[in-house]
Amino acid sequence: MVKSSVYFVNGFIESGKTYFIKNILAQEYFKIPGKTLVIACEEGEEEYDETELSELNATVEYIEEEKDFTQKTIEALEKKHNPERIMIEFNGMWNRRGLDLSWCGEELVEMTIFDATTFRIYSENLRPILAEQVRNADVILFYKADLVRDQLPSFMRSLKALNNNVALIFRGAKGDIFLDPDESLPYDIKANNLELSDVGFCVFCLDAMQRLSLYEGKNVKFSAQVHHMRDGEEFEFIAGRMVITCCQADMIFSGIICEFIKVRELENKSWIEAEGTVRIKKDKVLKQEIPVIVIRSLKQVEAPAEPEVSLI
Repeated sequence: MVKSSVYFVNGFIESGKTYFIKNILAQEYFKIPGKTLVIACEEGEEEYDETELSELNATVEYIEEEKDFTQKTIEALEKKHNPERIMIEFNGMWNRRGLDLSWCGEELVEMTIFDATTFRIYSENLRPILAEQVRNADVILFYKADLVRDQLPSFMRSLKALNNNVALIFRGAKGDIFLDPDESLPYDIKANNLELSDVGFCVFCLDAMQRLSLYEGKNVKFSAQVHHMRDGEEFEFIAGRMVITCCQADMIFSGIICEFIKVRELENKSWIEAEGTVRIKKDKVLKQEIPVIVIRSLKQVEAPAEPEVSLI
């Protein structure tokens, strides 16, 4: 087990990982009495200067091959330098999905850095790799966010589908851009009646779990698939859609509990168009308040041509 606190910084090459690490080491609030060991797993245009690092009580070691990124290697480097803190600049093309970081201990902080101007290109062409960078992150930082300000709401939607608890930071040339969560919604949250598109329904399911009070009492109209519940109450079912996170073989289910008096008449995995009102109830299993839709009207329909939804 590694004894030092560990910061694991992931992201594609030229995303700004080296810049981020160098910049944060120079900040007064981030300075510590002990040494910082930087472990770099790739070299981009921006490099580490040993003299500059030495002035910040830091040093750098390089791991060039993915097979060498192991607990044994990190522990050997820790023993060599005896740091108080380790900052790992991971190679974004290496396999994060199969990487067990439990040996980093409970103080592990995982960050992912993106260049906002290339995010859409990577999300379209390297989506499985990008998804793994997002799923495990505690914090995601976008550089150059001011250059694609109009695209930030869609970025937020796609990232929250992969990791609803991640903290997002959008940074531009003049500082951080504070994006109102409502900007990422594909509907007007201030309206009492919400007619939800396919994307809108999936976003609604995610956001309503996080911000219950904003949705209580709202009327919603949506299209979804019926999923019967094994442990649900007598008149409940789940209305949901499958969301593509990185590829067709790797999807998540986005849904919400619905109350409907004629639930027994609904065939499992059939498709419906429904209208209802959101209310808040205490879930017996989760032991917390959750949103549910009390169905007012419902009709069964044919499955859509594209049943899966992509938020990117």
